[in-house]
Amino acid sequence: MVTSKRKSTSPAGVFPPGEFIREELEARGWTQREFADILGRPVQTVNQIIKGTKEITPETARGLAAAFGTSAELWLNLENAFRLAALRADPAVSKRSLLHSVVPLAELLKRRWIEPKEDLDDLEAEICRFLEVSKIDEKPKLFLAPRRSDPHGELSPAQIAWGFRVKHVAIAAETPAFDRQKFGALLPGLAHLSAEDDGLRRAIRRLSNVGVRVVTVPHLPGSKIDGAMFWLSDSAPVAALSLRYGRIDSFWFTLMHELAHVWQNRIEQGVLDDGLLDEDVSERQERPRYETEADELASGWLLPRDKLRAFMRATRPYYTAARVRAFAQSIGVHPALVVGRLQHLGEMGWNNLRGLLGRARDQLALA
Repeated sequence: MVTSKRKSTSPAGVFPPGEFIREELEARGWTQREFADILGRPVQTVNQIIKGTKEITPETARGLAAAFGTSAELWLNLENAFRLAALRADPAVSKRSLLHSVVPLAELLKRRWIEPKEDLDDLEAEICRFLEVSKIDEKPKLFLAPRRSDPHGELSPAQIAWGFRVKHVAIAAETPAFDRQKFGALLPGLAHLSAEDDGLRRAIRRLSNVGVRVVTVPHLPGSKIDGAMFWLSDSAPVAALSLRYGRIDSFWFTLMHELAHVWQNRIEQGVLDDGLLDEDVSERQERPRYETEADELASGWLLPRDKLRAFMRATRPYYTAARVRAFAQSIGVHPALVVGRLQHLGEMGWNNLRGLLGRARDQLALA
């Protein structure tokens, strides 16, 4: 086959297949009419293929291959490359792809975290407003650090979006300035509210009264977020919960864990806790020291260690629902807190006594 030396006017130097056919005919001294006779096709069809106004079909590609001693795939590839190069990329598709890569757009629209817009430029402006950036390719400045041991780990778009939703809800909340002394006095007895039917809401109100903004925002799919803690200002700490598991025990442990971060009062950057409540959490290594300290503080505030150890010694391995209820009542907490702690310690399986866990979601309005 003759190699074309002509300059192409198509993008990326892609030649129309008809140009190759014309040069082949010139090299063989064939006219278009003669070539039409060889192919058994009308002259008009051959002329249209050479001009590029008619596409090369698989049938035509077989004829060209037989006439020039090439493969049919060669002509089909030339045709496809030329047609693709002639098409311009749809800017709307590119923009929609960009918007969906920056945030989990479908989920944000579904939850009405951003307002739907028909015009893509308006939708882009909505996303920029939500992420507090001036342009869509600007990196959002969210003061939440991932809890992972990998120092180079970055938050995912879903985690960033969740964090900004928490921030926006927290800013709208009206609370007094943070009072550390009153906060410290509240912590030891806070878990007793878990035994009450409206204990979750009462705990949130009491924390609000001492200046801690507790925000509940459902996690986004794939984010594995359990909670977060950050400061809007020196006098405005925020404890955020996703209720990813939705159980009473997970609510209380996550809440107390984030409150422990507030009490630590030494974290320069906010912390996002992802995978905090996964069943394999006790097997993980290299957790930051402030995280293990927060676990210890939270566990101690929820259940008195000495009483829990005494209960375990007297009861294991026969942890029945009646015994757990009786112990929880004796220390003034919901049975779910006892079950959750025993599961975490490996004293019972994760599927044991699930009927005692209860649902935190039923008591809360999620943002």
